[in-house]
Amino acid sequence: MDNTKENYKRDYYDNEADANKQMSKITVAASILAIVIWLLYLFKIFLIPDEFYPVVIVLFPTISAVLAIPIFFVKNDKILRKPWYKFLILGSLLAAIIALNIAVPKHSLLFWPFAILIANHYYNPKVGRVVYFITIIAMVICMYLGMFFGEFDENLFGGGVIKPDGSIGTVETIQERLDLLEQKIAAGDNRYIKVLVFYYFPRAACVSLFFMVSNLLNKRTYKLLSDELRAHEEQEKSRTELNVAKDIQVNTLPSEYSSSKEVEIIGELKAAKEVGGDLYDYVDIDANHVAMLIGDVSGKGVPAAMFMMKTITSFRDFATANKTPSQILKEINTSIMKGNKAGMFVTCFLAIINKKNGKMIYSNAGHNPPIVGANHNFEFLKGSHGLLLGIFKNPPLKDEEYQLKTGDSLTLYTDGITEARNSEGDFFGEKRLLDTFNSKEFGSTLEFHHTLKEQIADFVKDAPQSDDITFVTLKYHGGRYSYIEKEFNGTKENIPAMLDFVSNFAQEQNFPESFTNKLLIVGDELFSNIVKHGYEYKGGSIFLRLLFNEDLNEFYMTIIDKAKKFNQLTVDIPKDDKKPRIGGFGISIVKKIMDGYAYDYINGKNILLLKKKF
Repeated sequence: MDNTKENYKRDYYDNEADANKQMSKITVAASILAIVIWLLYLFKIFLIPDEFYPVVIVLFPTISAVLAIPIFFVKNDKILRKPWYKFLILGSLLAAIIALNIAVPKHSLLFWPFAILIANHYYNPKVGRVVYFITIIAMVICMYLGMFFGEFDENLFGGGVIKPDGSIGTVETIQERLDLLEQKIAAGDNRYIKVLVFYYFPRAACVSLFFMVSNLLNKRTYKLLSDELRAHEEQEKSRTELNVAKDIQVNTLPSEYSSSKEVEIIGELKAAKEVGGDLYDYVDIDANHVAMLIGDVSGKGVPAAMFMMKTITSFRDFATANKTPSQILKEINTSIMKGNKAGMFVTCFLAIINKKNGKMIYSNAGHNPPIVGANHNFEFLKGSHGLLLGIFKNPPLKDEEYQLKTGDSLTLYTDGITEARNSEGDFFGEKRLLDTFNSKEFGSTLEFHHTLKEQIADFVKDAPQSDDITFVTLKYHGGRYSYIEKEFNGTKENIPAMLDFVSNFAQEQNFPESFTNKLLIVGDELFSNIVKHGYEYKGGSIFLRLLFNEDLNEFYMTIIDKAKKFNQLTVDIPKDDKKPRIGGFGISIVKKIMDGYAYDYINGKNILLLKKKF
């Protein structure tokens, strides 16, 4: 409740600050008008009693200065948000209107509703009522003061003065006006009462009517603003709850990047809404086997997300050794059917890979066929399609086999990719997906992952995302590998320790001394950039993974950090002698030393992979 009140006050004062900013500009216009009127008095165009003339000559420049004060605070947000600031603006305007109606009563009547109109911009009926009452009281006071001190007004005196020569003129002094009014009273023409009845009351009634109409609009606008603020508060509350749900869902998923000597896995889920129904997961069910799952729940939003969480939980409970994929999927089916009164379902594909020999056993429960293969030789995995989970008590599911060779990749994906649509309504489609796989030789799984995302983005462009997009790729290394990984705190003081970690691995693998030295140059450049430009010397996690394939003579270095999005590989080296942007020349050296490199930013992590083939 306190948060609601605070948010309401914040939004209200935001509106008030904006109104103050606009009103400050209006007071400048009023200030200029005051100066114009002052000049008219100065050049005797407006005639007033000589006794009052010095006061007017000083009064209007003073009012003009007061009206100009708000413009000096128009860029000061703290002042604009002060509750008293609106009274400074309204007060200065009322003062100007009062002075104008005393000095020029017959030319200033239309200015009385002006302050009431201005008060409506604050969407505060109380402020409007205060301004109205001040206006009504000031009107009657100014009317009588104007009779004596302002420009001569025949309406107030009941016509002009007949001079001895028979001409009609005006009285020039205050005493002459007082004498004239006394003569009128003696003649039965009490101008004090008639001015009140025939001059003040009709104008006060018009101003009151104007106030009532504007006040009704003010109240209506105030109510609309209040309703909008409450709706905004509820929307913010719902958005906060959805963000919490999103965090829970994302944290339920496994790490977006995982690797071991035998396999490398990279995955990502991009929900169409705050939360979604897509899922992927992988677990080591024993020392030699990894189980890999992908799924797509019917529907979207919170119900789909809850069903997705239940599916993942069931998978982790039942994915144990000595079970086939079809057995695990059937146990998941039994679990998620309990309490499924909404009739939701999920399509799944589950594979279990032997990390030692690449043998894969898989089962498909109504899901899209995965893509398997190596460079320029990818294809859709053939096999039975099966039935989805969550509807049938005993869905017919089949276990099938496939032999992964060294360097082969297995990519599981949801139909959010193939059914992604551009503004013309065309689908990304399976053919375009397979063509992307076979379009070129990818140096790493990370490079492929990033390329696929770019291809989808280029195809879809500005069209809204209609479905969750999820894909996860496993690459089977096989062969003989040397592998090591470690996490460091990304501070300037820890850079030598990270370089020692790289140097020791290089020496253990008997890398040529010349390459080892170059590798340290690479590491120093990359680690320094992360520490300096990524974490800005505040420290943070830097994960290092080094792998050497003895059969293929390939070395891989993977660097993962949680700094701000920071692609070191995107470098613009100027042709002239001007200094390049961050890391420019250093990164160009890195690219010359290494044979391949790839970058991606996934779930708040920068992932950088470099490759060297001997």
